[in-house]
Amino acid sequence: MKYTSKIMKAGGVLFLAGFMMGNTQCELAPDRQLKKNIRLIQLNASTFLDNSGFSFSEVARSQFSGVIFEKNDFFERSIYPTLDQLNGRSDQQFFGVQKTAVDSKTVSQLKTWFPTMKSQEILLNRESSCFMTRPQHFVIGKINSIEAYGGGELQFGFNQSVVQVPISAHIKIDRMRMDLSFHGLDPWTQQVSASVNSEAIKNDYKIGFGVDLGVFHIGPEFYRVTGMAETVLKALKNGTTDLAKKLLGMPRQEWSTRIIYSRDNYVAILGGAELGLKKGDKLKVFNEVHTWIGEPCGESSVLAGSMIVSDVKEPWIIEIEDAGNLMSHAKVLNIKEDESISTGALVQLHQFVAETPSEKPVTK
Repeated sequence: MKYTSKIMKAGGVLFLAGFMMGNTQCELAPDRQLKKNIRLIQLNASTFLDNSGFSFSEVARSQFSGVIFEKNDFFERSIYPTLDQLNGRSDQQFFGVQKTAVDSKTVSQLKTWFPTMKSQEILLNRESSCFMTRPQHFVIGKINSIEAYGGGELQFGFNQSVVQVPISAHIKIDRMRMDLSFHGLDPWTQQVSASVNSEAIKNDYKIGFGVDLGVFHIGPEFYRVTGMAETVLKALKNGTTDLAKKLLGMPRQEWSTRIIYSRDNYVAILGGAELGLKKGDKLKVFNEVHTWIGEPCGESSVLAGSMIVSDVKEPWIIEIEDAGNLMSHAKVLNIKEDESISTGALVQLHQFVAETPSEKPVTK
């Protein structure tokens, strides 16, 4: 009897400990990460989907910005040119940093950080100016198909190879699967850096599709019941998360930004609180030289490659003092007497500032 009592007590202690550990794990905050600057070039659905009675393309484009703001992967900045606008136009048309000073808001912010600075000093050199006009990635997305299931078997699909259905029918389904693709493109070559295929599955019951003369119709009754916009939203969240993970796992695709001003052992960088930067974060800086086919940053020139020319083993370390709006002010911690940070230098994450318990978000 004594042994039974001891065993029960020990079991209770282990159960309580396990419960507390599990509860502690649930309260751990997700790891911090910085958002990459992107530009959405295109997001639409296959034509036959938009012609079905529900505008998948319009809904997806309307929801995309909200998805980006909710996630910690990307930040969409509107100053970047679109893919179509890049054809036959120079970078200077979108961000006039070579012949004119930056806009008044930027000047005002920089003069707060650098009181003795003159606005004309903000002009970037021709070698680096175009690096401020393009994001880390262009993004293209497409909703490819919707597949409907009834009783566990595929009944039909809204895709290019739709199975045969009766001339007139009313089909009941209990599950739907939406398929979409996202592609991350290099902003200079427009070559695909990463691609993902994602899906969203939604369970519904006793939902009807009208089929008249072989043509599917998705009427108001359908998407009120199934929440089609909700399905599109879920698919966008899955797709953007999958693309972010794919890009982060590839070489030379880590988060980065650029130096836009350097003076008196302080620098200003492109990107601020909107990217997730905080006071105390430490970043590493590298000077680069770029190889161009044509003149540097020319209208028809092609960036052939970039090479770091400063110390890779001991880069400059800068610490964020003010994470502002679209820009940040940082102090250089390891000053080098024989070398200085160039405007347009490459900036990468070195170390996040340690968060106090009160600052950590709690997830349950």
